[in-house]
Amino acid sequence: MQKRQDGFHRRRFLHGGSPVAPTRRKEKTMGEYTRTVSCRMTEEDRQLLDKRAEALELANSEAIRALLRLPIADPDELDAFDRGSRVVVIDAKIMGRINRELIRWGRHCNQAVRALNTIAMFVRNKGGIDPQVAKEQLTKAADELELVQGSVEEIKDMVHDVHESERFWR
Repeated sequence: MQKRQDGFHRRRFLHGGSPVAPTRRKEKTMGEYTRTVSCRMTEEDRQLLDKRAEALELANSEAIRALLRLPIADPDELDAFDRGSRVVVIDAKIMGRINRELIRWGRHCNQAVRALNTIAMFVRNKGGIDPQVAKEQLTKAADELELVQGSVEEIKDMVHDVHESERFWR
C-alpha cells in the first residue's frame, strides 16, 4: 500500500475505499528541546534580551534557559537580589575549562612536591645531598609553583573583570 506525503493511503482511496486517517508524524525537535514557550515583552526588554544574549554569545533561547536555572529557592531570597546581590551562571563549557585548569594546577603542584621529596629522600637515606642536585630540584619545584601562581593570578583577574563588568549587571 502506497502512502502519500499527507498520510493517506493511496491504494484504498483509489479503489473505492474510504480514506484512512492521516498518521501522526513524529514531533520534530530542536536537539533535546521539545516544548516551545512564547511570551510578550516590551521592546525595551526584547532589546535588553538581544543585547545580553549577544554579549554572552548565546542564542536568546539559551539566555532564557540560563535565567530559568538560577538558584532561587523561595521568595525570601528574592529580597537579597533586589538589594544588589549578583548571580553568575557558569555553563558546562566554562565548567569544563575550569576543571581542566584545576587538573593542570594539581599536576604542577604534584611535580613540585616530587622535587622536594627527592631532596628529602637524599637527606634521609644518604645523610645529605649534593648541592647541585638540591639546587636543580629546588629550581624545578619553584618553577612548577610559579606556573600555578601565574594561572591563579590570571583567573583572579578574569573573576575580577566579570565582577566589575556591566554587561552582567544592571
